[in-house]
Amino acid sequence: MRRAAAIDAPSRARLNRAWAAVFAWALCALPLLLLAAPARAQTEPVSFAGRQIKLMIGYSPTGYGYDTYSRLIARHLGKYLPGNPAIIPQNRPGAGSLNLANYLYHAAAKDGTEIAMIGRGVAMEPLIGATQTKFDARSFVWLGSMNNEVSGFFIRQGAPAANLQQILAGTALTVGSTGAGGDQQAFTVALNSLIGTKLKPIAGYPGTQEIMLAIERGELDGIVGYSWGVARVANRDDLASGRLRIVMQLGLTKHKELPDVPALGAFVTAAADRQVLELIFSRQAMGRPLVAPPGLQPQVGEALRTAFAAAMRDPQLIAEAAKMDLELGFLGGADVQALVDRLYRSPPDVIARAQAIAAAN
Repeated sequence: MRRAAAIDAPSRARLNRAWAAVFAWALCALPLLLLAAPARAQTEPVSFAGRQIKLMIGYSPTGYGYDTYSRLIARHLGKYLPGNPAIIPQNRPGAGSLNLANYLYHAAAKDGTEIAMIGRGVAMEPLIGATQTKFDARSFVWLGSMNNEVSGFFIRQGAPAANLQQILAGTALTVGSTGAGGDQQAFTVALNSLIGTKLKPIAGYPGTQEIMLAIERGELDGIVGYSWGVARVANRDDLASGRLRIVMQLGLTKHKELPDVPALGAFVTAAADRQVLELIFSRQAMGRPLVAPPGLQPQVGEALRTAFAAAMRDPQLIAEAAKMDLELGFLGGADVQALVDRLYRSPPDVIARAQAIAAAN
């Protein structure tokens, strides 16, 4: 036994040295292996084969606006994505789509299988002070927008004010709103502050069409921030008969179909006020934005952006939109991302003024 122990001692020492060398190598190699794993994942081809993509919609399924645009792109997007996944529309209304934006930011899958169409004003809400926001809009992966909107201020026949002059003179009106994240709320309080109107927003409607029904019943006097591209089709008869009138355009530029309807900019002359005007109303450029959650692998985000752009050029989609009289005007994902970043770099005093406007109303 003593002889075996004497013989085994050198072997045991060599074995210990060998294990020590292996352990030292592992410690050195581990960081490289950890770095290599994500790198390999980022270079793997993107494929959605056998999967479904949920396209969540931040508004109710009634009517002609966000829901119509969302379902149109849902019918065509999958054929341009690797693996040709099914695109499943899913309505998730609430707080002018702020609820959906919060979900997308914090809880949605980060693999490209959950995307959303949210209100064009949602990106600006964290900047100008909506309390329901729990996200950084710059961190979303903006995929693009289906059009560039011009909104209007509409009043019903029989409202306390019959025209814009009476509204500017201070006639009080009640107008509908989907909540803090929606155009209706933001634009209403902006008008009150910038041009002295006396408009009372009534929040809580799940979508624009519910607001329009309330106007039709006489429960509301009008709506601020209703897209002309929707109104011109969904309310064609009301506009033709005079039951509904557009008294002001709210985009930074006039719509080609409304040369005689005054734009808000004509009534905002002070330089500081015009800067606030641009900050609040620049959202119109991304009229129907499609967005993915933060944290996607870059190649997944790029695949979604590329597919969205290709679908918007699809002759079948264009023909469907024409049949429904939907306005299209695609803005790419990189352009929407750049617009959001630019607005967040607005001068601090302009941002503070916009925040004060929102807080005061």
